[in-house]
Amino acid sequence: MEQRKEQLVQELDNVSLELRSLKATYARKINEDVLIYRLPCELLISIFMTCRQHRKASTKSLPFQVIASHVSDHWRQIVLSTPLLWNDINFHIRPLNHVRRRHLAQLEAHLKHSYTCFLDITLHFYVADNTSLYLTLLGQHSTRWRRLSIITRHEPVDDIYTLLHSAHAPHLEHLSLNIGKPQEGVNLSPRKPYPRIRPAVLLSGAPSLSFVRLAGLALGTLHPPISEVTTLHLDGWTRHYLTQGQFKTIFDSAPAIINLSLNQLCINHPRDPLEAADPVKMPNLRCLRIRGPCSPTYRLISLLDIPQLQALSLNNVDIFDFNTFSTVQSLTIDSCAFDEPEIKNLIRSFPSITSLSVDESIPDVFGLLDPNLAEPESSKTWPQLQTMSVRELQWMDIPQLCSMVLNRMDSDRPLKQVYLDRRSRTVLKTKHRLEKLQKLVQVDSCDCTETWPPDLGYEDEHDLLE
Repeated sequence: MEQRKEQLVQELDNVSLELRSLKATYARKINEDVLIYRLPCELLISIFMTCRQHRKASTKSLPFQVIASHVSDHWRQIVLSTPLLWNDINFHIRPLNHVRRRHLAQLEAHLKHSYTCFLDITLHFYVADNTSLYLTLLGQHSTRWRRLSIITRHEPVDDIYTLLHSAHAPHLEHLSLNIGKPQEGVNLSPRKPYPRIRPAVLLSGAPSLSFVRLAGLALGTLHPPISEVTTLHLDGWTRHYLTQGQFKTIFDSAPAIINLSLNQLCINHPRDPLEAADPVKMPNLRCLRIRGPCSPTYRLISLLDIPQLQALSLNNVDIFDFNTFSTVQSLTIDSCAFDEPEIKNLIRSFPSITSLSVDESIPDVFGLLDPNLAEPESSKTWPQLQTMSVRELQWMDIPQLCSMVLNRMDSDRPLKQVYLDRRSRTVLKTKHRLEKLQKLVQVDSCDCTETWPPDLGYEDEHDLLE
């Protein structure tokens, strides 16, 4: 009887297995009549690509291509045979062991199914261990790197150095290294110079490299060759400072820079003026961004010879003291506590402004731009100003803004366009001023964060990451 029972159980298992197989076959037959399965593969791939792009911002859920591959056998075959669904690698590696194992398996799947496509890689490490496992795996595919970003608050400098020192990356365009934890507080002075400022990684060649960000401990330890780089970010928020000689060494080796961002960068200026270095000539620089707290802005500017500068962005800068830059046409001011005299200096320093972007930190600028309120000697305040962006407008500043726009529209230097973020539109609408403003000038929205530089061509989600 026991043997008979085992035979029946085995027979039942076989029947169940056959039944599942027949049900799967039946389901595939049914799916063939569904409208979405009649779409050409090219159109379905395009839909998948769009869905994946919309889900990129989510870091906690499974990637879209993994979810889509579980829907049906037909979808699975399409997903696995579409390399462009797998070449974007964006992992947040967290402390949980099972999550780390899953990400390592996913990385292997991405590298396998992307075949020969270029790789856009972002690894955000929240743990200090096992970093080398991911980096070793990536190093085997360095010839396919197009964008590589590594972010960690830990200090795996040696592991990253091992990955990049002799890597051959002929197609690498974008390199972003953000290593270490920013120093706490804004009044902590750097205590020592950076250890070295010379090319230390990618020595085997990265001829396509055009974008470089060195943040934290990467600055001073993991410098690539930058002779062809056009966009450079230096984020110096650690307990180090650059000497003038190191500063000059960096930019003497980067003659092609067009866009330059200096974030919390501290420069050690010699006390003896005779020891000061000559300004670095940067004939191609068009777009400059300075973000504090850092060395005084005028000292940073004094180290640069920038005759063709067209756009300047100041973020969290407390003191303004510039020479005259007649070439600057675009000015962005964010979280800068300038008082009225400094704003007047700003107006005198940049006489050719055509585009201005401000937030709530300098409300006095509206009155200074009003031709009816301007002082006689400054009656021609930015006569070429055409567009203005306003962010985080406060309700008490509404009268000045509206009066300024109205009076400039009645003058010989009218505004052509005003951009407002969501808060600014809301407070204007609450005070019943938005419609009146729209009757005076073209009003558009600027809800998204302004990209820097504006002509980058793709999203840089790690800009000013802290």
